[in-house]
Amino acid sequence: MSLRKVIEEAGLGLSACADVLGVDLDLFREWAEGQREMPPIYASTLAATLGVRVEALTPRGLSARGLHKIEPAAIWFKFRGSEFSNTDREAVLAIRRLGHNANQLEQATLGQPNRAWDVIFQSIMRQVDLQASPSDQARSAARVFCELNQFGHGGKGVGEILRGSLRSKGILLIESPLPHSQVEGCSFYVGDSSAQRPCIFVNTYKTTWFRRNVIIMHELGHALFDSTSGGQIDTVESSADNLVNKQNLIEVRAETFARETLLPKKLLLSIFNRNGLRANTLIPERLAVVVADSGVEKKTVIEVLLEEDLIDINLAEHYLSFDIAQELRSISDHALSTREYISKIGTQAAAAWTGKRVTTFAKLKLLLPVPYVKAVVEAVKAYGISISRGADLLMIDEDTFMARFPEFTAGAFE
Repeated sequence: MSLRKVIEEAGLGLSACADVLGVDLDLFREWAEGQREMPPIYASTLAATLGVRVEALTPRGLSARGLHKIEPAAIWFKFRGSEFSNTDREAVLAIRRLGHNANQLEQATLGQPNRAWDVIFQSIMRQVDLQASPSDQARSAARVFCELNQFGHGGKGVGEILRGSLRSKGILLIESPLPHSQVEGCSFYVGDSSAQRPCIFVNTYKTTWFRRNVIIMHELGHALFDSTSGGQIDTVESSADNLVNKQNLIEVRAETFARETLLPKKLLLSIFNRNGLRANTLIPERLAVVVADSGVEKKTVIEVLLEEDLIDINLAEHYLSFDIAQELRSISDHALSTREYISKIGTQAAAAWTGKRVTTFAKLKLLLPVPYVKAVVEAVKAYGISISRGADLLMIDEDTFMARFPEFTAGAFE
């Protein structure tokens, strides 16, 4: 069995894999056909991205398998449906590479990875009745999760502390725009089998901060409940702006978990009472206040109101038709676009990083998160990693790294 067959099993092409590794296609084709042995550093990265053991990508490992298949991670089997395009497959390939890189960076700079998430996940699952309905499982999990993380104790939404809280537990969280992909979010595990950790990706393209909060917790629900499925992928179409529930049990559980952690009934009523609002007399300005205070999108607020029998389906559909964008921008900076926010705070500091964040390895470019780019640069400055390794983690070549960060002179940190 050849490496080409392994790649085809994942529904990918040689070009996409060569791109994500940043190597010449002809050279990669020789590796794929077994004409030349792949260097260990590339084999390790490709194995992590495809979700196979690195030994399986060596000529000896491939030949030892004989007629037996070497199957990629279960996540790739989800792409065999017609709803996914080649761009979607390449997007997840790049995302998995970035997740692998983020994990490698933390291991290089911090040593032993933070596994606080594992203790929390185990504590949650011990209290979940696996015979209960998907919704009840999610509600039980959400209650324990909120207790362990002190979510909802302040009577306000947790959007402001959400990202920092998850990262402090060792959960990798990546937010980046993918303009040409239908992938809205996905979750999977990265790292060696003995030290795997959850990684959550959120597509920021044309999504609000309020929507992204929901996606993050939805994907965290998948990471918690569906760890053995190889990962989950959610598309823009699967979360269409309607109130008709056509989800399967896995999606029902993840969505319920997201709603119950971000906007439990107790928090919703607190927001209404504090602002003197009534559920059945909302107008766009008042609905915008609820969205701003809760930190979740309009659709989720309405779904919770409906599920808690605070409004009926007719009123829910009426509220769903409200355009609250202008009202929301006037009361929450989180509703501003990046350009609007930079203009408001009067600094171009964030904008200065824009040209330093784009990957160059693959045709499908990723705009890397600023904190991640800064962490790589700081690691090079602190002699934690070499310039060539820093370039690889940013998925650019060494010359591009030197051009983007001229403070490093060639060889100074080798």
